[in-house]
Amino acid sequence: MAAPLGAAISQSPTPSTPSIPRTLTLRVDNDAFDFWMLPWNRPDEEYSSGVHITYGGGDAPRWARGRLSARPVCAVHSLSCRDGRLEIGQDIYTPSVPTNDPHAAPGSRPNAGWLYLSQSARALDENSLSDLTISLGVTGPPSLARFTQRLAHDAAPQYNRPTDWTEQIHFEPGAIVKYERRGRVTTLPDDGFGADLIPRASVSVGNILTAAEAGFQTRLGWHMSHPWLAESQHAEVTFMAGAYGQAIARSIFLDGNSFADSPRVGHKPFVGAGEAGVEIRYGALTLGYRAVNETRAWVRGPAWHPWASMTGGLTFDR
Repeated sequence: MAAPLGAAISQSPTPSTPSIPRTLTLRVDNDAFDFWMLPWNRPDEEYSSGVHITYGGGDAPRWARGRLSARPVCAVHSLSCRDGRLEIGQDIYTPSVPTNDPHAAPGSRPNAGWLYLSQSARALDENSLSDLTISLGVTGPPSLARFTQRLAHDAAPQYNRPTDWTEQIHFEPGAIVKYERRGRVTTLPDDGFGADLIPRASVSVGNILTAAEAGFQTRLGWHMSHPWLAESQHAEVTFMAGAYGQAIARSIFLDGNSFADSPRVGHKPFVGAGEAGVEIRYGALTLGYRAVNETRAWVRGPAWHPWASMTGGLTFDR
């Protein structure tokens, strides 16, 4: 005998709500992390420090949802979706100074700081990513770069050079609009060990930075996760290496303020860089280290400037 309709309905499974992961990431860039050098030989100049806190996941920003309305919010195992990111960051640039004198030589690049808040809208597919980011912030004393550097230097004065901040890029409100496109080519399917190649290109426009960039990254790893789509949490180890080049039309950190006289040295029109790193993930926790070496950014700048990043991330579900 057939079961009553009500009984059949009561026994049918209830569809589960898809898991929408979110990730909180702290990335710290510093030339003090050049661990292959002795502590007193590490540079403290050029791009000297950066602190970036990122909250990623969930829906795209409201200003982008109309264009991305055909895509669902990214969930675990999504193959085509949308999401958003929010980041607060601070970047610090300094000239080279002697070990016993806080004053840089005449003609050196000025001190500069950039404190900003950015929001990104991303369209994600299995083999491509499109990212539009809007950043708003300030340079000059309100960027708190002088305060941050002195705080860090006071923690380990024996390894840090004193710096005079009387010459710095002045206060200026700033904006950068950046569009980035990434692809993914799988060169070795992940069956235990996997490898892929990620070419990328971007354009940035604003009074802080106007530039175009292109490069690639190759990854090799054990249980390597997808570079941007959310997957189930598991243990993995991934090694990466890559290179990129940047064509620069304007950089406020070298070219000075837009609407006022300020220290300036001018920029090189093209800068290249190489990078290598490792990332370890266990469950919800991710730890990473990346070393970068950049070519000369301005005429009298160092031929090469190495710096490194240390990253920690925590992923949690809705």
